[in-house]
Amino acid sequence: MISRAQRTPFGEWWWTVDKLTLAATGALMLAGVVLSLAASPPVAGRLGLEPFFFVNRHIFYLLVSIPIMIGVSFLTPRQIRRLAMVVFAVSLILVALTPEFGPEIKGARRWLVIFGMNMQPSEFLKPAFVILIAWLFGESAKRADMPANGDKNGAKNPNQQSGRSH
Repeated sequence: MISRAQRTPFGEWWWTVDKLTLAATGALMLAGVVLSLAASPPVAGRLGLEPFFFVNRHIFYLLVSIPIMIGVSFLTPRQIRRLAMVVFAVSLILVALTPEFGPEIKGARRWLVIFGMNMQPSEFLKPAFVILIAWLFGESAKRADMPANGDKNGAKNPNQQSGRSH
């Protein structure tokens, strides 16, 4: 058992992480594996692949994603914002490169092949965008000099309190 008196990084993480969300995420991962076991062998057979090709691939991606998920949960909010900024910038560049360098699949170019793996850069762009916009909205609620606090003519939002006392 992990004691609250233990001030290790793992101990701090364990007592601050949302255990219900962690359990729900684990249950979704397990359900995904079970559903993969049920649905993918017939599809793999039709494509001429070994029966558990998609199950093995699913488990491989889970084994890669679990340490990433836990590692990101150790980050501070400031580190998460910085990571989101980097992921957003890199993903935006990759999205711009996709029409030129992505393979055409069924008439569309949405994927890039990086290190032998197919990836869709927009899937990395979306969560980074959500984090950055949430940060912008949070900062605009605290600071009057944020761009979201004025209208087109530069007037301040009438609902926002001024810094002076009444």
